[in-house]
Amino acid sequence: TLPLESELRVQIFDYDLLSGDDLIGETKIDLENRFLSARRGVCGLPKRYYVAGPYKWRDAELPRQILEKWCATQALPPPVWRGNSQVYVNGKTCCLRDYETRGQVHKDWGPPEERLALYTLLDLGLVPEHIETRTLYNPLRPEIPQGKIQIFVDIFPKSATIPPPINITPRAPQDLQLRVIVYNVQDVLLSDTSFTGEKMSDIYVKGWLKGQDKKQKTDVHYRSLNGEGNFNWRYVFPFKYLPAEEVMVIKKKEHFFSLDKHEEKHPVTFVCQIWDNDIFTPDDFLGLLELNLNFMPKANKFAKSVSLDDLPDNEKGKPVPMVSLFDQKNVKGWWPLYEEG
Repeated sequence: TLPLESELRVQIFDYDLLSGDDLIGETKIDLENRFLSARRGVCGLPKRYYVAGPYKWRDAELPRQILEKWCATQALPPPVWRGNSQVYVNGKTCCLRDYETRGQVHKDWGPPEERLALYTLLDLGLVPEHIETRTLYNPLRPEIPQGKIQIFVDIFPKSATIPPPINITPRAPQDLQLRVIVYNVQDVLLSDTSFTGEKMSDIYVKGWLKGQDKKQKTDVHYRSLNGEGNFNWRYVFPFKYLPAEEVMVIKKKEHFFSLDKHEEKHPVTFVCQIWDNDIFTPDDFLGLLELNLNFMPKANKFAKSVSLDDLPDNEKGKPVPMVSLFDQKNVKGWWPLYEEG
């Protein structure tokens, strides 16, 4: 109740399992100052007036009601309407066509007089819809910032019909599965020499999604004398995907004693490496390919036409056609591999 409870205090604590929680920092907001502000700081005004959809109007009053009330509190004449597309306020005439120049009306927009009232309110300098970034301070060290917090604060009278709170639950990622089939490799570097003096390689292919710990590899194609290997081997990689951000979501603990899992977001990048299998010495690295599945070079139909110019940022500066696996769902062909560095 204002003015008795005029200060909103937001505090951030460090959670401790065994001992008491520690105060990290806090910020204080003067609610009375916002309530009495001439710029109506109780609820920010959006750029458009929607009656449905994710941007639905969330104020307790309609734009036209706010405009009439604001004129009364500022000792101004009430707004004079000429139809539903023109209004005279504070010595200025506002026309709907000046704000909606394209002439296209979205299906979720409200009546024209409400839209015009909203545009007029924004022109008058009332507080727009925004997210505040406030600095946190600790009472023990009031001169040192302890971080920042992003919030928005709405003030509604109890006598009004209070709109439901906005659902700010983070988007839930989709459970997807990447399936990769390695059929053949060609022109692989021959890094070993057989007992008979022939150049050869024992080839296998390793693959994984960057950010995931699990790596998979094919069986070994032994004694390849011409750089060719045949596998017909399939990898399966389950992952969680956020389409709106085009990223893969990975949840894992930062260390052994962590209580909760930490969420990381990575581009969905498939990494493919070719190795030469050795028994008594470490395996030899032969080639690498990284494919961002949202923006990957188009595959070649024939192995003979493959070159490093088919990759982005090639030395010749040749433009490369790019595709998205999430749009096409399935791609097949040949890609070049290269050595790191």
